[in-house]
Order: sequence, then structure tokens, then C-alpha cells
Amino acid sequence: MHEADYLTSMIFWVKRAYLAARKSMDQSLSEFNLTGSQFEILRHVLNQDGIELRTLQERLHISSATITRLVDGLVGRGFVRRVINSEDARVKQLFVTALGQALGKEVHRRAAEIEARMVSGFSPAEQALAKEFCARMVSNLGEGGSGEGEME
Repeated sequence: MHEADYLTSMIFWVKRAYLAARKSMDQSLSEFNLTGSQFEILRHVLNQDGIELRTLQERLHISSATITRLVDGLVGRGFVRRVINSEDARVKQLFVTALGQALGKEVHRRAAEIEARMVSGFSPAEQALAKEFCARMVSNLGEGGSGEGEME
């Protein structure tokens, strides 16, 4: 693909949209000294309190070392608790703290504001089509899944 073709390609514009959304989210999270990856973990714990670390690692498609580092940061700041399962000491579970719940509410509010800016000027029908097109692109590239939190 030539440079001129690349600048008008879907790859270019999808990547630009992703980078712009990520930059906005990262700027919003920086106030809390939180990365987008850490928030993604917190989001899963908020949705499934007591989630097993292994389950979360598989959902997010990240290595054991990466998830351990990310979770250590969340535990260290008091957003989640890591608990060894009483029936199986090999199993570690994550539970959200009150501080983590409060942070989650604020970050979800900010994420909604970012999404509203991102789709400003789009009709509801256009927003639905954009989501459908993105989901089809992901499926076409063999990533399938539910979009339930894959990470970079």
C-alpha cells in the first residue's frame, strides 16, 4: 500500500480513532494515577466481584506477569483486594473495595463523556452502524469474542 492510499484507508482511520479515544481516556485517568489497562481490570472486578485472577487473565488475553503487575498496582492503591481462595490456595480472587467502587463510578462517568464527544454529530442510527461495522471488522480479522475487554 502506498502512503497516499494508507492515509485514506480504513486501517489508518480506525487506528486514528482508537488512538484519539485512548489518549482522551488516559488523560482522564491520569488524575487518579491509573492506566487504561488497570481500569480495564477494575471494570471487570466491578462487574464480577470475586473474579478469579486466572479467569481475568484469559478474558483479557494477557500474560501472568502482566496481570500480576497491573493488579499489584490496584491492590497497592487500595482499589481491589487480592484474596487466596479458602478451598484452593492456588486460586486468587479479586474483590473491589469501597475506594475502587467510588473510582469506578467516576471513571465510568468520564468514559461516557468521552464517548459522547466521540460520537458528537452522529445520529443514533449512525452510532449503531459504526458499532456494527467495528464489530464486523473485528470478526473479519478472526478476533471474534464478545469484545469483553481484550487489551493491547
